Amino acid sequence: MHCSTGKNQYPTKFLAETALIEIHIERNFPPDQGPQDVYKCEFCGDWHLTSKSPSRNERLQKMIDSGEMRLKQQAKHWE
Repeated sequence: MHCSTGKNQYPTKFLAETALIEIHIERNFPPDQGPQDVYKCEFCGDWHLTSKSPSRNERLQKMIDSGEMRLKQQAKHWE
């Protein structure tokens, strides 16, 4: 089923969070740019990414705080 929002759909919160993290690694977003969290859609019931969240996703924040995000972004740059 396609979502009327046109956004990418993820069947679970975990998969949406994983996609959120992978996008930050792949696109080398600074911490305050790009999608920041995930939410369950009221229309399709799947999970989407959002850049309009008042707070950053906990898994993403932990990776940023620990420096792991920066290391993964640097490693991706050298692939």
